[in-house]
Amino acid sequence: MKLNLRSIDLNLLTIFDAIMSCGQMSKAASQLHMTQPAASHALKRLRQTFNDELFIRTRQGMKPTARATEIAPAIREVLAKIIDTLDAGNIFEPKESDRIFKIAFGRYGELNLLPQLLNKVQEFDTNIRIHSHADDQQTGIDLVREGIIDFCYDFIPPEDKRLDFCPFRNEEIVVIARKNHPRIKTEIGLSQFFSEKHIVMTFGNDRRELLEKFMAEQGGKRQILTEVNQYLAVPTVVMQTDGIALVPRGMAEFKLYKDELTILPMPLALPSLPTYLIWHGANNQDKGHHWLKQLILECS
Repeated sequence: MKLNLRSIDLNLLTIFDAIMSCGQMSKAASQLHMTQPAASHALKRLRQTFNDELFIRTRQGMKPTARATEIAPAIREVLAKIIDTLDAGNIFEPKESDRIFKIAFGRYGELNLLPQLLNKVQEFDTNIRIHSHADDQQTGIDLVREGIIDFCYDFIPPEDKRLDFCPFRNEEIVVIARKNHPRIKTEIGLSQFFSEKHIVMTFGNDRRELLEKFMAEQGGKRQILTEVNQYLAVPTVVMQTDGIALVPRGMAEFKLYKDELTILPMPLALPSLPTYLIWHGANNQDKGHHWLKQLILECS
């Protein structure tokens, strides 16, 4: 038996989407200009409608249940289509908006991409805010898929057909060593590359294995001096030791420490890495989302 839509308050869907996006009841209520008790009452009705808890209170905020995670993309897509239908012919006015966009910038994107984007946004004299979202416990792609964030970056395009993406930039990988390194001056050969100790980042094992396999095909294996958990620690440790590291050129040339580093071309035939900007296809009709996407692409 089909559900009778007349028995459902479709306004509850906007509340569901706000809680999913904000992760906290107080923030969701503020975003919708509701009181927190009213938002809590709406959540109670949502739970009755879907016969599921939907969100569980934790110290970190409102954690979505499996059911909430499953339906979130479809609800966001429906809401986007409704907004687009009612808003047909209108344009997005940044000066009149106070939206909050959430982006997972990745390991070092906060260093250079976030400031560039903020400067472009502020040219419009707007109250729009950009929140940099951590992707430590979930990948950026998972966060986009669940409707928690608006955009993420990755070196691998998503396989999920619900997600859209476009090329962002190619990352050239370079070798860095400290200034006045006792053995490294202006270049590094293949044998020396494999004889020096390396500082590496503890990121996904699948990608690490691919890199190590590629190096083995080039005739060697890196000797590890240390593994660090924060990407910013890589150049910082390199600056203070005789260890070397592989990093994207954009990171090596960051102004806070580039004068303390020697930047060297890779002695391996490692191609540049393409990066992709990724978003949920449900947002393709969202004019504000499209506006921000264009600004992001101008930063590439």
